[in-house]
Amino acid sequence: MTKQELGRKLFQLMVGKGWNQSDLARAAQMGRDSISNYVNGKSFPTPVAREKLAKAFGMAPEELLPNGIMQAMEDEIPAVSMTQPAGYPGRAWLRINRMVTFGTAAKIVELIYEDDKRADAEA
Repeated sequence: MTKQELGRKLFQLMVGKGWNQSDLARAAQMGRDSISNYVNGKSFPTPVAREKLAKAFGMAPEELLPNGIMQAMEDEIPAVSMTQPAGYPGRAWLRINRMVTFGTAAKIVELIYEDDKRADAEA
């Protein structure tokens, strides 16, 4: 489950109860800014926040967000990061940490392979 999928799930649960974000914040005894971040898919809740959200909706925390996903999120690094190294104009370090289809992964690897071939030819 992605942050955006969790956000959609929270939104659907809120609509089902006739709540807005402020209502959920009160029911879960949490800050409205935190609720906004979760509903808008900007971040995952901490384990404590997950418990509070689940309780507000009358469900088990695992129904809201499975434990395996929570553990992965606790160890999470950004899904995609890109940095430009000093002294290497036009080059970048790229890190991807997310699940994609095998076809997409193969295309990414192919692009990197082609980029390496071009760089070798230019050297």
